[in-house]
Amino acid sequence: MKRLVLLPLLSMAALCSMSAQTLKGTVNDEKGEPVEFATVAFRSLPDSAVIAGSITDVNGQFSIERSGAKNGFVQISSVGYETRDISLADFAKEQSVTLRSDNKVLDEVVVSKVRPKTTISGDAVVTSISGSVLEHAGNSLDVLGKVPGMISRNGTLEVVGRGEPLYYINGRRVTDNSELRNLMSEDIKSIEVVSNPGAEYGGEVRCVVRIRTVKRQGEGFSFALTSQAAKHIYKCHDAEPSWSVLDLNYRKNGLDILGKIVYFNQRFYQVSNIYGETIVKAADGHIKENVQDGYLDCRNHYAGGNVEAGVNYQINELHSLGAKVSYGFNGYANTKMILEDDFITDGVVDDHVFSLNDSRTPKARTVNANIYYDGKINNLGINFNADYSDNQNERETDVDETSWSGPASLKTVSESDAKMAAAKLVLSYPIWKGVLKFGAEEVYVSGDQTYSITHDEIPSSDADMSENTISGFAEYSLGAPFGQFSAGLRYEHVDFDYDNQITPEKSVGRKQDNWFPSFNFSTKIKVVNLNLGYSTRVRRPRYDQMTTEVLYDNRFTYQTGDPTLLNEVQKTLSLNANWQWLTFTAVYEVVDHSIQQKAYPYNDDGIIMVQYANVDDAVRKFSLYLNASPAFGVFYPRYTIGLQRQDLTTEVLDPRVDGGKRSLTLNTPMFFVQANNAFRFKRSWLVDLDYQFTSDNDQLMSSITKPVHCLNLAVSKSFLKHEALNVRLAWNDILDKMRYYFSTDFGNCIIVQDNNSYMPALQLRASYRFNTANSKYKGTGAGQDAKQRM
Repeated sequence: MKRLVLLPLLSMAALCSMSAQTLKGTVNDEKGEPVEFATVAFRSLPDSAVIAGSITDVNGQFSIERSGAKNGFVQISSVGYETRDISLADFAKEQSVTLRSDNKVLDEVVVSKVRPKTTISGDAVVTSISGSVLEHAGNSLDVLGKVPGMISRNGTLEVVGRGEPLYYINGRRVTDNSELRNLMSEDIKSIEVVSNPGAEYGGEVRCVVRIRTVKRQGEGFSFALTSQAAKHIYKCHDAEPSWSVLDLNYRKNGLDILGKIVYFNQRFYQVSNIYGETIVKAADGHIKENVQDGYLDCRNHYAGGNVEAGVNYQINELHSLGAKVSYGFNGYANTKMILEDDFITDGVVDDHVFSLNDSRTPKARTVNANIYYDGKINNLGINFNADYSDNQNERETDVDETSWSGPASLKTVSESDAKMAAAKLVLSYPIWKGVLKFGAEEVYVSGDQTYSITHDEIPSSDADMSENTISGFAEYSLGAPFGQFSAGLRYEHVDFDYDNQITPEKSVGRKQDNWFPSFNFSTKIKVVNLNLGYSTRVRRPRYDQMTTEVLYDNRFTYQTGDPTLLNEVQKTLSLNANWQWLTFTAVYEVVDHSIQQKAYPYNDDGIIMVQYANVDDAVRKFSLYLNASPAFGVFYPRYTIGLQRQDLTTEVLDPRVDGGKRSLTLNTPMFFVQANNAFRFKRSWLVDLDYQFTSDNDQLMSSITKPVHCLNLAVSKSFLKHEALNVRLAWNDILDKMRYYFSTDFGNCIIVQDNNSYMPALQLRASYRFNTANSKYKGTGAGQDAKQRM
């Protein structure tokens, strides 16, 4: 670390730890589960004025100052529960408070036991899973795509209008998606979807999903094993993706010893028809049109795994610490691509090229380590994390081409080595009627990239990169009778250096300072729960997007990055509303300097250069989604309809028009329908019939030109005591309609592509749990944004 920015905060922690008279307690529901975001207020008598207030944390714990008041009572309230008033004399004897469900809010008790209950609490849309039909949906990935506020689009889970989220389980950051695969729906208590995260989260975090698990107490040895295998049908029979995840745990008193083994063997297959056209203006004024028309056949095979070990020690209910290390590797990685193209100049075919690309990854490994402390000293909450990451990757590619102009062959070798060290400190302290949370984070990343190619026209490259980010934030949360309020501000300073060892004049160095305000307000108006949120976020370019190396795809297509890319800045306003089984979400977003790939003529010979670049004009987006989750006997439908539209008008270079430029408008809206039909029968049988429709639409500079349909069928059943064994059989993409048709108009370069990945498949998954107990590891990690960019 270049600077020790955490020391001033530690000094502040020592000062804040001196507390006044306080009231401490824990709020639980009728099942003994902690209630988070409950409002706790100390009111004076006889006027019931609020003297002090607080909000319960993830463990349902709270503490508030009495401020010298001798008479009064404690009032505890939360959406979906009956409000409790406890006199000061009684509270001294009752440190643990139980809230009862408010039957009026929950509509009717009988239905709420099987229909997922959705409400708004704090900054999140919260859906209860335990005791609902979703309790037997499979693993957490199966559940996430079916809760309000989430959608599954193009095979990817997204928060509506916000994109892919960061996941947290019981307050701990999920760094490996295998953990989501192995977390079964029976172990999930609730899922919280946050559209506008607060200042505590990094400047690049657009949305967050927090998963709360059912509290299971147990000691001794426990494990959970999940395995999945699939068989593609119709075509691509050799593609048989499979994976297994084994979680191990040994617990004795406050000590936990953790272990995990992950194995994957993935095969992917894609066939694409590609049409590319470049338009250039020759020196004599002649407009020359070069066309690339052909197909791509791509087969990928990846096999590898990940091993993880850790230890956690819970000293008592207020203090815990731990350490964890993981090692990930690719045992086998191979990509074979066949490209066959006709190249046409001014309407005449002047070449036909057949290209075979064979890529291998002889070395690919990742090492991650984390240590943490989580505790409370009087009223001061302390969470500290330190992380280290080391990523090494080497890739070799052989290209053999035949064409009318003769054969050609070349070889490329790409090597990268990136390291990261990070530390993060978060403190929380009750002040007045709420809680102040503040902290700091520092992340240092260094790496080098080398690229060599046996091609005279494309240079090799060698570059070193370093980046140091220092952040500080403060956020205040207040619980009041009229609702819950939080506001925060985050500051990030970034020093970035990109040193080109071969061409020093292309080196780049820059400093950036960014402020990220955030705001959230939740309230209830009669029977409707509401949440309004605002945040400013940034999307920094990935490190591979800033490379200067030129990658060779084929004789007429190159790729490269740009180290001068600007940050993408996003300003977002969101509204969530919930009434019984209806949930409405609206999102409005303004994005400056959007990052995407652009293509342009590299020379007059028809070569296309694909490069990452910023969109010149601001992109305005809005999204509207409505989710309905009623219940009818054994039938539990969950229907989502949505509209998502961007407003982008920009100028593109086009030598075919007067002035060499033309205006391009991209605002075709996306209409979205997701119909999840669940049938729950006796003896733990569950049948899911899910349909999804996405219309043609515009996304930044690209357009999806044809609608996409998907129909899936799944049958699952649980066996053994406590439903320890769950088996799920699924038939995905029954209609074989998950095909994607794209077109991109850059003015002087137009690309049209249709992709078929042959998605129809039979999928079998089995999960077995033995004496499972929730992990008490509370490390949230530091430098997570940098890890994703690496």
